[in-house]
Amino acid sequence: MRSKVSISATRWSRLRRADVLPAKSRAGVYGGAACILFALTASVALSLLCGCGVSLQGPPAVRGEVIQGHVRGGQQPVSGATIQLYAAGASGPGAGAVDLLAPNDATTDATGFFNITGDYICPSATTQVYLVARGGNPGLAQGESNPALVLMAALGDCGALTGATSIEVNEVTTAAAAWALAPFMSADAMVGASATNATGLANAFAIAANLADASAGLAPGAALPAGALMETAKLNTLADVLAACVNSDGGAACAPLFSVATTTNGAPSNTLDAALNIVANPGANTAAVFGAAPAQGPFQPTLSAAPNDWTMSITYLGGGLNVPGDVAIDLAGNVLAANYFGGVLSKFSPSGVTASATGFAGEGLDESYGVAIDSSDNVWVTNEQSVTGANNHRDGSVSEFSATGAELSGYGYTGGGVYYPLAVATDATGAVWIADYGDSSATLLNDDGSAVSGGSGYAASALPFVSAVALDGGHNAWFAVEGGVARVTSAGTVINYACCDGPAGIAVDLAGDVWVADYSASAVVELASLNGSVLHTTTINGGDAGPQGIAVDGAGNVWAANYYGNSLAELNGASAAVVSPAEGFGLDAPLNEPYGLAIDASGNVWLSNSGANTLTEFVGLASPVRTPLLGPPVQP
Repeated sequence: MRSKVSISATRWSRLRRADVLPAKSRAGVYGGAACILFALTASVALSLLCGCGVSLQGPPAVRGEVIQGHVRGGQQPVSGATIQLYAAGASGPGAGAVDLLAPNDATTDATGFFNITGDYICPSATTQVYLVARGGNPGLAQGESNPALVLMAALGDCGALTGATSIEVNEVTTAAAAWALAPFMSADAMVGASATNATGLANAFAIAANLADASAGLAPGAALPAGALMETAKLNTLADVLAACVNSDGGAACAPLFSVATTTNGAPSNTLDAALNIVANPGANTAAVFGAAPAQGPFQPTLSAAPNDWTMSITYLGGGLNVPGDVAIDLAGNVLAANYFGGVLSKFSPSGVTASATGFAGEGLDESYGVAIDSSDNVWVTNEQSVTGANNHRDGSVSEFSATGAELSGYGYTGGGVYYPLAVATDATGAVWIADYGDSSATLLNDDGSAVSGGSGYAASALPFVSAVALDGGHNAWFAVEGGVARVTSAGTVINYACCDGPAGIAVDLAGDVWVADYSASAVVELASLNGSVLHTTTINGGDAGPQGIAVDGAGNVWAANYYGNSLAELNGASAAVVSPAEGFGLDAPLNEPYGLAIDASGNVWLSNSGANTLTEFVGLASPVRTPLLGPPVQP
């Protein structure tokens, strides 16, 4: 058995290697059943939200402002295009969007210019809106048009549109919208979210602004945080692929695009649907999509060779990141990261802006690995070492922070058997479970930091080298331990199941099945919740991945951070089959020893790069998850 003393002696080397890890329109509905009627008089524009059996309560409607812009195919003006201003729906993903201009949609002139005079009503100031351009003449003979031309620009809050708003709708803004809004978009430019996920939808629109500047029609967006690294050449390349079809009559020139964008959902018939198909199936027809780009496209720079996949990543730095470990997402979509060095907690906004340039310092933070967020949006961090005297000379503590970064726990909580804690998980009951590597036990705390599990913790010595914890729907805690997993009840009863070589990460799906990132075997293992029997063992990246962090998305798909492979694996939750390419997604991204993994309510996948002190966000890649994560993942 490994000596406990060696845990402290090896410090950071253990995070990288194996001391901790044993080896290593209009007819549509808006806002559910609500409908919108417009009544215009000589001096007043009225918006009536008509009940249809629902309450009239809600945010007040807002009179729209004049906005204008251009539609261009590549750099060519598109004349005669129909301009629609949509309000995103609130009756489910990809449903309920309403054209606020109908039946008086705008039309572009000979220079591609359009002007929306303000004769529309925003359902609320924070309703997410977007522009869609359909058809028009992209430089063809007079009288001709391209029926396959559909372009889009994500705008964001309807109330933020002003008379100074000018929009460039082109292939770049279309590609950016497709990536950021993929979890919320269906065919024919329908964008919507559930009524309970307005935050996730708004955050997705903010990410679209990171990807592209809708006022200039260029990538990256002006909102991208300073120093952030985005795959701009990849976005421009996809925009050029779209441009080959946009700048045509919609016939033969569009055939290559529609062919490579054909998926199990069928073949697209317009450029926006083609873009959506490509980004929603990023591992399919990768080289063929690249081959559909013109030799010299209108948007530069572009890729010189086919990418490994069509995922889109943004990598953020700063915020005090210093060998980041686990990551967690709060109610608003902010991303929190624990840091092994530096004694700080890092926090980033949903669009990657740091809450503090140097992180939130904490008296109790010392060699931190795990992080979780409770139902009050407070942040819990595990500290492998404890500040002098904080734990009666038994190493380790657990820190608690408010959502604003105030330390609530002083030098940290040490009761309930806390000893070299590595991971933490919370649920809706206020339970805080800790994985104690040092004495192979589990700690259970209340959300005020008081101990439930007694002085020595639960299952003392029955959880060998425990490294991760996840909670099921029955409020049981599942721990990754050396050689398997263990289930511990809130009363302290423990059952061990053999399954794996060296588990490093663990997650529980909505059905209760348990998923383990087997670091040592480079595999993902699925176990039945009823009896712990192994259902599937799936080798990742040819056995050379070292999966570490693991999470399940809102559709039940499983995602793993490949520490050695510097990639991201996706598995089908029903079959456990690998969906991502053989070596994983993200080989084009600057991944460097990815450790922690979390999924937000916008469907973005976040990874901590422990070898580079950065966070990487894969935009719109997964199915959204309600945050914070309190037990098994559910759709928001």
